[in-house]
Amino acid sequence: MFSLRQLEVFREVMRLRTTIAAARTLRISQPAVSNAIRQLEGQCGFALFDRQGNRLVPTADAIELYRDGEAIFGLYHALARKIEDRRASAAGRLRIVCTLPIANAIIPAAVTPFLARRPGVLLSVDTGGIDEIMSAVESRTADLGLCLVAPERGGLAVETIASARMVCAFRPGHRLEALDQVTAADLADTPLILYDRRSRLSLLLEERFLSPALRRNEIAAVPFSSMACLLAEAGLGVALVDSFTAVAGGRYRLGTRPLSPAEPVPVRMITRATETPSRVLASFMAELRSTTQAVADG
Repeated sequence: MFSLRQLEVFREVMRLRTTIAAARTLRISQPAVSNAIRQLEGQCGFALFDRQGNRLVPTADAIELYRDGEAIFGLYHALARKIEDRRASAAGRLRIVCTLPIANAIIPAAVTPFLARRPGVLLSVDTGGIDEIMSAVESRTADLGLCLVAPERGGLAVETIASARMVCAFRPGHRLEALDQVTAADLADTPLILYDRRSRLSLLLEERFLSPALRRNEIAAVPFSSMACLLAEAGLGVALVDSFTAVAGGRYRLGTRPLSPAEPVPVRMITRATETPSRVLASFMAELRSTTQAVADG
């Protein structure tokens, strides 16, 4: 069986018609070219060229072999380009699953510059709850998960890449605009948009801020902070939401003030602990770290 290198030599001789020119293009010696052609002819069992002085005239068999070989080189060069793209983290597939606050606040800011530099990367983004996200990464239906306040779980690497904070969100012109920060006492007689009691944001608030007395001001319970912002924007009440959702992208016409005492909200990136990330995934993780921190600082 002949080698790809022999076919490459044959291809250049067919194109240039002399062993000297082919050797120059391939950056090998002229005897090496002549030897490769002789070996190829021996393996084929028929002549590929008629020697006419310094030139080689291809036979009909050589012309047919050359045409068939072009398909091989087309596949070879396509594979070489894909390998080079992967080396540069410019190709591959990314499957991300995240919560809605992350999808709204972080994903567009991270994905846009990343894909602009890597047009060969195919991206899929899905949303879900924290348990769904962790299960998707565990089962390999997602390469990476992003959420707020994720718990530790065996087999998964949970990395905090930034910290948001809980804020009070309200329609512009609300009396809370006069304050630098909002305490529980400031909300004593205020209708509140809160979360389902089983949600992690609800549990976080109840640790140090949301007393039973304040809970009695609840006028609506929502599953997501984005819905809380929409209801606050409509004037239903005041929402207690993470700063990523309330501020990032300027999506809502809301005023915000931080809660006091401060309630930090960790942004967690979730991957499989036992696997080394692919080159494209590792590059995107680096992009997420810098982008998420910039959004948190902004």
